Amino acid sequence: MNLGIYSETLSAAVLGDPGILDMLGSRGVTLACAVRFAAEDGCFDPMRVAPWLELGEKLKARGGRMALWPLLPKSFGYWINEKNLDYADRMADALCEGCRIFGAKPDLIAADVETPWRQMESVFLPTGPAALKPFAAVKMYLQNRSPRRFSRAVKRLTQIVSRMRAEIAPVSAATFGLLVADLVQDGYMLQDFLEMPIFPVDFDAYNIMFYNSYLPHAAPFIMPPDSAPRALYEYMSEASSRFSQKAWITLGSTWEGVIPGNEGKSYSHPKQLAPDVAAAKAAGAQSIWLYCLEGVLFEDQKLTRRRGVKESDAFFKTVVDTPAREPAPHPAWKRGRRLLELATNDKLKRHYCL
Repeated sequence: MNLGIYSETLSAAVLGDPGILDMLGSRGVTLACAVRFAAEDGCFDPMRVAPWLELGEKLKARGGRMALWPLLPKSFGYWINEKNLDYADRMADALCEGCRIFGAKPDLIAADVETPWRQMESVFLPTGPAALKPFAAVKMYLQNRSPRRFSRAVKRLTQIVSRMRAEIAPVSAATFGLLVADLVQDGYMLQDFLEMPIFPVDFDAYNIMFYNSYLPHAAPFIMPPDSAPRALYEYMSEASSRFSQKAWITLGSTWEGVIPGNEGKSYSHPKQLAPDVAAAKAAGAQSIWLYCLEGVLFEDQKLTRRRGVKESDAFFKTVVDTPAREPAPHPAWKRGRRLLELATNDKLKRHYCL
């Protein structure tokens, strides 16, 4: 089994602690470190990658692997999406140039293709008047649904991914879990609506983000909390059947992360991951990732109380030792899945020219 973990906020100096590197290296973990290109001027400094590549060399010497996880300024959308591909292209230039200057490469580029940050705030995050959220969602739907524009975005992102693969390393895509509804129906409705051109792009891996600590809270009518492992199993089985070993899965969340509204919706103990791990393995997952290292290393959300090495390693031990087990069918999820796929039945898919 291949193990991976994301780190979104920890510095290279913190992650360079020998105890952390030894723990990750002993498990052969791939560490995806967020490389933040924070400048608001549209210029991306290639030397931003230097401390991460240096960290990667130390980790690889211990048996681990390094992934670069590039992130744009929030004003540009933070994640890669249809609206910021010009900036994503420049960011890819910086990554390639930084690797050339430093003389080293990561083992993987962990691309994160998600809805623009401001769009996320207006529709999904608990910011602004709640009464206006439905109107914002309708406006977003009417503005975003465009097969022609989406097709162009797919072609452009394919070019960016192909260049990073050729010049740096294989490229994975973090993939919102319920987007598998598009995959099931061979359509692109959710991806288009959310500005996420993912499945039509030839990534080297599709890393399905099934964060069952808070996903059922976000969509309780579709996925009641006690049905979450079954939902994970069914959609991961679908991804595995389509992509084989290119279908990865990320479980969590062990930390609230940078998105507001997730307070109290994280796994604080490794045993809480066990049902999701069992379901993922039963679905055929051979690469299991965790989001994120912050929660593995620290007990509190402010990252002030460090766990002991054995306590932190227990999260990885749970992933390795938990046996595969198919969750029983769940009537509520069966109904929720039917509703989800009915609502996202893509009537425009015949117009896409990808």
